[in-house]
Amino acid sequence: MTIPGRAPSLGEAAAYDKAAITQTLAQCALLKGLSDQEVAEVADLAHARAFPAQTDIFAEGEPCRALWILASGRVRLYHSAADGRQQVVSFRSPVMSLELGPALDGRAFTATATALDDVVMVIIPRATLLTIEQRFPTTVRNVIDQLCQELRQRDISTAVASLKDARGRIGCALLQLAFQYGAPSGNGLRIAYRLTRQDVADISGVTLETAIRALSDMQRQGIIRTQAQIIEIVDVDGLRGPTQCDDCQFDCSVFVPSRRNGTH
Repeated sequence: MTIPGRAPSLGEAAAYDKAAITQTLAQCALLKGLSDQEVAEVADLAHARAFPAQTDIFAEGEPCRALWILASGRVRLYHSAADGRQQVVSFRSPVMSLELGPALDGRAFTATATALDDVVMVIIPRATLLTIEQRFPTTVRNVIDQLCQELRQRDISTAVASLKDARGRIGCALLQLAFQYGAPSGNGLRIAYRLTRQDVADISGVTLETAIRALSDMQRQGIIRTQAQIIEIVDVDGLRGPTQCDDCQFDCSVFVPSRRNGTH
């Protein structure tokens, strides 16, 4: 059985079985309030599919026919422009759902999802979602909570892109990623998610050159340090100050991921 959180080989992914699917769903916030037996019943209605690194799982504009839940590996969600530019919507880690809204209304995907590692997705067809909602009404409340969280996240990201300068956007992006993937490291926070400078540029909505310059400045000032594509925020206050967090009206705690048995 593959352990969610570690990117599997494609051979392992092919053997992703009922027990592994159940293990993934047992941590998914959409099934909060269900017993272990009820989670196992939902797992009976789902199946798994593997994708190799750097391939698209689905593309913006394609019809959505299922709910996709990441079981293992990392996924990048983004919008693309005709000139090739990309705007990252978010990064996803295990037990997070992808594009919940389209899965519910059956309309087209609003973003493209690309596997950053070899990944396994747990798939629940749309028709099955309706069955689950009827059999387990508590999931309806969970879906509403998840949609509200995603809406708040996108509203904040849009406002930050419109109201802050490039340095502020990069700072906000790092702090939001720290809410999502941060782990204590000394007096700072380690963003436990591999990020290239291009990733930081794309999620901040700035050019690669601007991201490189800003990150280099932060490293010289002792605010962050990077190693093997992992960013550690050494001086949280030093990052919050220029980003004007104290005067900000946005509550970035909405970026903390939810789990079936609590957050994190």
